[in-house]
Amino acid sequence: MLFKQRCPHTGVVNFFTSTEPLLAAGSIVEWSPSHYVWHCHIADDHRGAARDAARAEAELRRAIFAKGAVRRQQRGSCA
Repeated sequence: MLFKQRCPHTGVVNFFTSTEPLLAAGSIVEWSPSHYVWHCHIADDHRGAARDAARAEAELRRAIFAKGAVRRQQRGSCA
């Protein structure tokens, strides 16, 4: 499971996993009103930019899940 938290001072949105809640797995920074930069901290080669925050978050989540740091929760599953 992923959790996100915005820093009130910098505006950076950090993403944390339930298995490592104190170490950010990724982050998103608003570079300009129509430019968001994301970086997956658990994989050096996974970073990018998007025109809106929702797209940046979707791409970052995809990169974090691809590295296997977090398992997707399945509906109807108790595991």
